[in-house]
Amino acid sequence: MERGHLWQSCFKLNLRMLEMNGGGITDEMAARRPAEGVSCPAWIIGHLTHSRHGLITRLGGTVPEASIWKETYGRGGEGGSAHLGFAALCEAFNATSEALKEALRAVQDWDLPTANPFTHSDQPLEQLVAFLYMHECYHLGQIGLMRKLYGLKGVV
Repeated sequence: MERGHLWQSCFKLNLRMLEMNGGGITDEMAARRPAEGVSCPAWIIGHLTHSRHGLITRLGGTVPEASIWKETYGRGGEGGSAHLGFAALCEAFNATSEALKEALRAVQDWDLPTANPFTHSDQPLEQLVAFLYMHECYHLGQIGLMRKLYGLKGVV
């Protein structure tokens, strides 16, 4: 299987994971932290949308300019506020799918040395993609735990 197609398939599965884990979480629930010291689900989905924007850009794709994503959801953010409701944030996350698919399928050199802004090191482009995929899975798993903290049934 071609690597761009493989990675696109992986990230596409995360759309389903969000649909399952996010089901039943209202805008009101998502706007509040489910426990002390935990980010709110709305912030997490905004953070993942911002992360996908960064990946798409690094891969050579384009995303609409909107500084609110970086300002509100950047790494190390406070985790307790969002500029949109949960449903709208989920829509924004889902809306990254086509641009991400195109960018992943257009990659010519998966071994291209690429700066990873999170580890502050250069690594092959595919390693950065793998890191960001793991990052996304991690946060989507948090949403699954959060739904239980809100009293909703687990779905995965």
